[in-house]
Amino acid sequence: MKAMLDGIQSLVAAVVFAGVGLVPAWFAHLAIAGALAPAWGYGAIALLVVFTGMMVFSFLRKAGSGIGPLRERRR
Repeated sequence: MKAMLDGIQSLVAAVVFAGVGLVPAWFAHLAIAGALAPAWGYGAIALLVVFTGMMVFSFLRKAGSGIGPLRERRR
């Protein structure tokens, strides 16, 4: 039961982290496309998307293993 709850917590953490990282990246893309920001901003967007993807996949791996988002091993 604990493993299932920890997995659900990690899944929720992955979804929240995806929203926190990808929504600002999308709006930054819209700002660049609308000529409100310089084109070199795509470099920062790329880094944000890469780091967000790494964290989301890490949380998804933990969710699949039944590990809580703040833990390294199962309880």
